[in-house]
Amino acid sequence: MSGPEHNHDQATHGFLGEEFLTWLWFRWETDGGEFDLSAGRRIGIALDDFLAFAAPSDDETEQTLRRGLPTRTAEARTALRQGRRLKKAKIIVADGSRQWVATLDASTMTLTGVRLPEDAEDVESPADRTADRAANWLALWETLMAVYGVFLRERLRDGYRASAGEQQASWMAG
Repeated sequence: MSGPEHNHDQATHGFLGEEFLTWLWFRWETDGGEFDLSAGRRIGIALDDFLAFAAPSDDETEQTLRRGLPTRTAEARTALRQGRRLKKAKIIVADGSRQWVATLDASTMTLTGVRLPEDAEDVESPADRTADRAANWLALWETLMAVYGVFLRERLRDGYRASAGEQQASWMAG
């Protein structure tokens, strides 16, 4: 999607992606970041060594933390206490023996710097390798969208603020 309609969507709905990424962090720290998806699939998502917090206002700058475990730093905890949402983060997605690493730009829901799982053992030709990598890209995107669906169902549920929303707010303040 491009053009003014896309910019409007980002300006009005980009906050949901930022809430999603912050929620992933909350779920990772509070219950291990595991998600049960359809057909009995259980996947895990963790945050890695890059976090960028959205600026709380147009007058302020984005805050970026890198290296090590930035989620454990005092700066990250302060940003959460100030009510800042994650704008970008490097995430690790694990599904069985497959693992992806990517940076998610939450306001646009785009992925950059993607590292795919190792090629399958039966990949022999360049065409097979291309097909395998395309399948891995698709699997990563579908997995993220499935987890985003879990987030949206929780976020849009009646009583969210008094239940799960309150638990996340307490975690952010703590």
